Amino acid sequence: MAVLLALILLADWLFWGHGAGLSLVLFAIALAVGVWATSGGKVTVRARIISGALLIIGLLPVLIYAQALSMVFYGATLIGFAAWVAINGQGMVGDLLRAGFRFLMLAPMQVVRDIVVAPRGALGDQDWDGLTRNLLRAWALPVVAGSVFLALFMAGNPMFKHLANQLPDINVDVDRLAFWLLVGVVIWPFLVLRKMRQRMMLPFPTLIAPKVTAPALLNARSVMNSLALFNLMFATQTGLDMVYLWGGASLPDGISLATYAHRGAYPLVATALLAGVFALIARPYVQDRRGVRGLLFLWLAQNIALVAGATLRLDLYVGTFGLTYLRVAAFIWMGMVAAGLVLIGAQLLRAKGNGWLLGRMSVLLVAVLYICSFVNFANLIAVSNLSRTQNGAGFIRTDTDYICSLGPMALPAIVDFERNTGQMVCKYGTAYRWPEIAGWREWGFRKWQVQRYLAIQTGPKDVL
Repeated sequence: MAVLLALILLADWLFWGHGAGLSLVLFAIALAVGVWATSGGKVTVRARIISGALLIIGLLPVLIYAQALSMVFYGATLIGFAAWVAINGQGMVGDLLRAGFRFLMLAPMQVVRDIVVAPRGALGDQDWDGLTRNLLRAWALPVVAGSVFLALFMAGNPMFKHLANQLPDINVDVDRLAFWLLVGVVIWPFLVLRKMRQRMMLPFPTLIAPKVTAPALLNARSVMNSLALFNLMFATQTGLDMVYLWGGASLPDGISLATYAHRGAYPLVATALLAGVFALIARPYVQDRRGVRGLLFLWLAQNIALVAGATLRLDLYVGTFGLTYLRVAAFIWMGMVAAGLVLIGAQLLRAKGNGWLLGRMSVLLVAVLYICSFVNFANLIAVSNLSRTQNGAGFIRTDTDYICSLGPMALPAIVDFERNTGQMVCKYGTAYRWPEIAGWREWGFRKWQVQRYLAIQTGPKDVL
């Protein structure tokens, strides 16, 4: 309870009335110390060092910039840290993931148990009911009747009202009390890991999967015929891309290169995803019929070429219509699809199971998202779109409206463009507001970096 109270007061000091930033990192470190102090486990020095290093790595994204993606890593880091302490720094990655998942499931129930059930259980049902009944019997009448009499006295005697006015004002900040309660509820499960440790370490119940019989239409011959047909179809698509996208051949009348690029970018990625699923379905039949393995590898290679063509289509479309958050996400997604297809090929080549593939795809996903949390996409998009205007693509009002909506993190690109061209991008207003850092609690590396860059380029803040 002492640690809980200290952390609530710390959260109030760090967060109430302040924006997020460095304060998140400091609170996470304090919470980690609280977890160590209250866990009651025997964590080795080596495990403490490893957990501390992982904690720092997980907190780096939110230290760079507090945004939705970095907050996901923030929450996952704290849960992973609690799970690591709960299993005493032992076990494999699977044990850590299981403990973290169980922590998420058990935490709400533990809060309810400790607030509602524990006091009743400590006193016993009869004692609890008796205590409640005795309190009501002893104080219900005095409180209610006394309140009525006090109201009548204040109405009938001016001295009562005068004395009441002399009392100090007690302003109850309901929002702040709610904030304290929320913080307490969120961090309480971290401080009672010793109560959940055994349940967090329990293995998941073994599920006996029902025996699944493959449909009659799915067999080695049908898989081979499908792969042969699919390879021909994909070869046609790849050939068309080589002629029109890579070769630069002229398109038929009525079809522009931008239209050709845009219409195929997203559907082709969906096609590659479905191809990956089919490759997993076809994998068990690789050994049943000669030639299936070669056709499967050829098809995977064509799918990688298909994703490369889709990426080029999107790049051509961006060159005409500009970059957006959605199109950046599409580029990243296409790269991940291509990497996933390569992993499927490696799985087939090394005869590994689906667990091997799932684990590596999960690592790929986490690694990509972690790297993305360090990238200033707003400035990246602004740089790309403004460079189009310098290369003769034209200065379109809708382009600048989107650029100006990217917010303060895009200011370096906007300021550079205006200095180089003498052309104003945005009206003086929202887009020109510097990133705000109201005190050290709100400090974030990216906001500080943008502020510092703008101060060097434009001088004092009031210039803008």
